[in-house]
Amino acid sequence: MELAERGWVQHRFHTLIVTVAAAAMLATAPSAAHAANAQHPDTTSSAYESRLLRLVNSERARRGRRPLRLWSCADGYAKRWSVHLAHSSFLRHQSLATVKRSCRARWVGENIGYGNISADAMMRAWMASSGHRANILDARFTYIGLGAVRSGGHWYAVQEFIGL
Repeated sequence: MELAERGWVQHRFHTLIVTVAAAAMLATAPSAAHAANAQHPDTTSSAYESRLLRLVNSERARRGRRPLRLWSCADGYAKRWSVHLAHSSFLRHQSLATVKRSCRARWVGENIGYGNISADAMMRAWMASSGHRANILDARFTYIGLGAVRSGGHWYAVQEFIGL
C-alpha cells in the first residue's frame, strides 16, 4: 500500500497514540481552565522548534537517514496548527490531504504532542511510539515544518513531514 493510501489509516492511528501519550505519558488532558489560559499563547517558541529539528536530524543520522530541511510550506502548516491546538486545547490532526495538495507533496506525515515537557522529552515520547517514530525516520521525507506554542504552562508541538 502506498504511503498516500496509508495516510488516512496512519492519521487515525496517530490521533489515538498522541491522545494516549498526552494523557498517560506527557501530562494530564487540557482542562476548561487551561482552555481559558490558551487565549494568549506564548509564541516565543523558536528555541523549542530548533531543538526539535536538531533532535529529529540526530535520530535520522543515527540510522543512516538524510537530515530533514525546513521548508516554508510545511513550516507554515506546523506553526498555524500548533497555535490552533493551543487555542482549542484539544489534540487532533489537521487535514493531511490539504497539506499534501498545498505543498505539492507526494508524501506527508504529521506528529503532534502536548505536555509540560522539554523538547527532549517530547522527542523521547514520539520515538517511543512506533507510528511517530516511523514518520521521523521515513527516508521518503526530505522536508519538515515545526511549530511549538507554550500556553498555560504546556507545549503544543507539531511536526509536518513532506516528501516531494
